[in-house]
Amino acid sequence: MSLSLEIWKKDLEAFNKHFGADSGKIVWVAAPGRVNLIGEHTDYHEGFVLPASIDRQVRLLSRKRDDGKVAIYSQTFNDRYEFDLGGEMSDIGGWARRAEGIIRTVLENTESPSGFDIYMDADLSVGGGLSSSAASMAVLGTLAAYMNGFELDKLEFGKTLQAAEHRFAGLKCGIMDQLAILLGKEEHALLLDCRSLKTRHVHIPGKWSLVIMDTNVKHDLATSEYNKRQIECAAVLDILKKRRPEINSLRDVSMNELEIIKAECDPVGYKRCKHVIDENERVHLAVAALEAGDADTIGKLFAASHASLRDDYEVSCRELDALVDAAQDAPGLVGSRMTGGGFGGSVVNLVEATKTEEFIAHVSPRYKEATGIDAIAIDCKTSNGVTLGILE
Repeated sequence: MSLSLEIWKKDLEAFNKHFGADSGKIVWVAAPGRVNLIGEHTDYHEGFVLPASIDRQVRLLSRKRDDGKVAIYSQTFNDRYEFDLGGEMSDIGGWARRAEGIIRTVLENTESPSGFDIYMDADLSVGGGLSSSAASMAVLGTLAAYMNGFELDKLEFGKTLQAAEHRFAGLKCGIMDQLAILLGKEEHALLLDCRSLKTRHVHIPGKWSLVIMDTNVKHDLATSEYNKRQIECAAVLDILKKRRPEINSLRDVSMNELEIIKAECDPVGYKRCKHVIDENERVHLAVAALEAGDADTIGKLFAASHASLRDDYEVSCRELDALVDAAQDAPGLVGSRMTGGGFGGSVVNLVEATKTEEFIAHVSPRYKEATGIDAIAIDCKTSNGVTLGILE
């Protein structure tokens, strides 16, 4: 069990409060959030990413019902939702739509599926850029399969989770978040090729810790702007394909090729594509630097990545930039950059393990002075992926 017994005891009390206590078997599932070390906005261009799952999780307790109904109480949203697996998908929105959608998707080929009660909670913030939505879908899908007597292949389940985000959340995301959450490993990041879906675990030196600083803001631009970026890149890709038809995505394009057609394409689209191509190269350089324990190179790569996200892909914001700026002269800093989709959310920092408290104490007041907002500091460890068991 990846979480403390005290947490599960507290959750069991809440479960019994909402669903009643009986002798039925209680199942627990936990899914980690993820932080992306480098490789931002490359996944949906079939590029490379380097995420790590973290020890902040969405968790649930569940008990099977004797009918085909599903009842969910979300502590995070202080809300309860029920639906009948024998009925049609409802037109509800928000967190309930995603929950119902992934459960129905996992069970769509199951004859007379069993229902269940679910109590959910998390120490993973919503809107912090740490993939709380993907983690929530992962725990629910994993549970739905288990309660109906089958296991999910992790790679195929990752694809299912990605499709569910597209369909039920309206976000045309890549597959990074889902596979990081499913395939995470303690003390490691996950190098993912988003075309072949090949993965390799990359050891993170023990002398460095992860400190995530949440801006405590989320600007309501994400979905529309992410989809807009794809359209902007696609227009440039069409020009490139006229010269070389075998190109399938920006993954296949070099900076030399992009420079050749620069005059033919929209300047904004050029910048978007430049970020993606450069960021793919930074991922490979970062893997080598992690394996060598090369702090200087990591720092430069993180800085270049953030600048590119700010200036070329334009998904940063004032608060993210303020957090990165505040970290630059902080004790123990190895590297700092925005992580996640952008427009708010979090900054990921690699920090000397012995100086995390000093680092946070330095950054927090400077961010508050620059923005008037209190940052949320998360001193965390890497973790394993989704886990499941029986609460004894």
